[in-house]
Formats: sequence, structure tokens, C-alpha cells
Amino acid sequence: MYFCYILRSLNEKYKNETYIGFTDDPLHRIRQHNGLIKGGAKFTKRKRPWKIVLVISNFPNKIIALKFEWAWQNPFKSTLTSKEIINIEIPVRKNKKKYFNSLEFKLKALNILINSKIFEKIYLNIFIFDDIKEIMQLNDTKIITKVTEETFKEEITKKIFNENNNISFETTDLLPNEISDKCILCEDDINIISKSKFKNKKNDDSSFNSESQNENNEDENINDEYIVNCPKCFSKFHMFCIANSTLDKYNEFALIPKDTKCIICDKTSLWSEWTKNLTDYNK
Repeated sequence: MYFCYILRSLNEKYKNETYIGFTDDPLHRIRQHNGLIKGGAKFTKRKRPWKIVLVISNFPNKIIALKFEWAWQNPFKSTLTSKEIINIEIPVRKNKKKYFNSLEFKLKALNILINSKIFEKIYLNIFIFDDIKEIMQLNDTKIITKVTEETFKEEITKKIFNENNNISFETTDLLPNEISDKCILCEDDINIISKSKFKNKKNDDSSFNSESQNENNEDENINDEYIVNCPKCFSKFHMFCIANSTLDKYNEFALIPKDTKCIICDKTSLWSEWTKNLTDYNK
């Protein structure tokens, strides 16, 4: 799991200046920035102590999280934010350089970034540790949670547990017990090769010669053993079952769907969200 975060300096000399970073363990990282343990960026050393203000999680992968960090650090250079960021008014009598590194400006840049063409559809979790005056205008794909360090630990522990292809106790109470054992679409055991309608459709199609059928069957026997989880309720499906169900429903002519609606929780997520914790039961 990867995170982007913003810190605010409590040092009177650098009050309200910020630092934006990337990590896989935010609470460990803030201890490094404050000199409590070894590590931490050199930039943060002279502006200690730091307070963690906001953490963003649920990035599909490390590369996207790093791209988000860079764009947030460089809003005037990033193509995702540069056109809108120049329209932000600078308060009168404010030092430009200091203002651009202030919490107020960085939150305005964040608001533009998370609503940009790439990140607007990603289901990001935003954890707020501090009282923030600026109200971020978010769509329903973003989840904002106010936390302390202790409650944040609990939230992250739940997410790590869920990402290991398990179902949380809260989810188990809401969903049928068989969801963890069967693919809802084909009703086969989740660790057994799916005999999907898509496969049968291909085998019945006279336009395929015997050679191409053999090639297709070999591919499907491999791919149908992959299992994906709904990013929202963690229900399990055979990858081909849920992909083909979505493509058939919307008559999409594509190899993979752009986004997929879970038939259990009725929530829509990007296909990349479904496949980021792909499980191969053939191994």
C-alpha cells in the first residue's frame, strides 16, 4: 500500500510551511522527519517539528502514487494542474514564494489534482489529521475520514487485512457467507476453473476453426483461474466472468472493460482497481 502525505511545520520561524512526500508507512515516516528515528529528508531537518496534516491512500500502484506526489509538489509544471493553478489568487501582501509553500496553497493545488482527468475516477481515501479550513470539493469517488494517529493505525490495519484477499468483519456481516467461496456469476468454486458463458459462446461459434479453438481454450484455461476482488466490498469473482459480464452488458468492443460495477455492492470502480490484487490459484 502506498501513500502521499503533507506535513505542516510547527517551527515558529517556518510556521505553516509544508512538506509533501510519498511512503509506504506514514506514521513511521513522520517519526523520521521529526528526528525520533534515523532517516527523513534533509529538507525537513531544519524546520522541525512537523505535524502530519493529511494522508492519501488507495493508489492502484506505486507509479501512480509517485506521479501524484510529483504533481502535488509541482502544480505549475504538471499538465494535470498547470492550467487551473495559475488562476488561484495570491492574497495581498503575501510573499509569493512562502505562499506557494503554505498549507493553504497546497490544499488548493490538491483540490485541483484530485479532480483532474486522471485522478477524478480513482477511489482515493483521504485521511485528515488536522482542522482544515479549506473545504475540498470532491465527487463521490473520494472518501474523507477524520482521524488521530491511533484511529489511523486502526483504519490502515483494516485496509491491509482486506488487501490480502480477506473480507473484513464489517463486510462479512453484510454479505452472504458463500461470497468468499464462490464466483457469484458462474457459481463455481472460486478456486476452480470457470466454465463461463463467454467460453461456451466461443466453442459454439462455427466461425472458429479447430486450430483457433485449441489456442483459445489453452488461453482461457490459464486466464480463468485468475481471481479479482471488488475494491469496495471485496467480493471475489473469476476475472473473465466479471470482465465479460461488463463488456456484454454495455456492448463494449474491447479486450477489457474501462470500469466495472459490482453486482453485490452496486459500486463502480476502474478495472485497474479490480486487478491490482490479482490472485492466481494455478500457482
